[in-house]
Amino acid sequence: MGKLRHERSAGGVLLIPIGERLLVPLITVPGTEVVGLPKGRLEKGETRADAAIREVREEAGLTGMVIETLGTISYKFWAQSEKVRVSKSVEFFLMLYRAGSPSKFADTEVDNVRLVPIEEAEALITHSGEQAILRAAHRRVRDLSADGWMAVSDRPARARLGAAVA
Repeated sequence: MGKLRHERSAGGVLLIPIGERLLVPLITVPGTEVVGLPKGRLEKGETRADAAIREVREEAGLTGMVIETLGTISYKFWAQSEKVRVSKSVEFFLMLYRAGSPSKFADTEVDNVRLVPIEEAEALITHSGEQAILRAAHRRVRDLSADGWMAVSDRPARARLGAAVA
């Protein structure tokens, strides 16, 4: 059959409160029309949460803090350049914006970064697994709002997130 390589990756749904809106960054994969969430492989010794923070910073130019896990998606694809089938699992985290600008993304990793309202993002994402992660993030934001933000342990993050969706 051929070689099968297993990869562990991490990514994030970064919440960016702007006035009354809550935006999320979406990336476009180089040379394609594929739109998705920032994500990538773990580096040696890195936790999945640390990888998610790094990947969002590298691919979207934005820094955030992890609030909680959202879920894991798994899929397989053919890596043409390496002539190997890859089985990939990606754990996604709900994150809150801290700093940065989408103009500072790594243009070797992505073609474009767009900030879109969370309620519009799912329709723009290409793959169903990432659409499901975005739905989970949107649902969790609504749940956190109903919980009075007590589930977010960082007090300044809780205040910023609460103001954004109140």
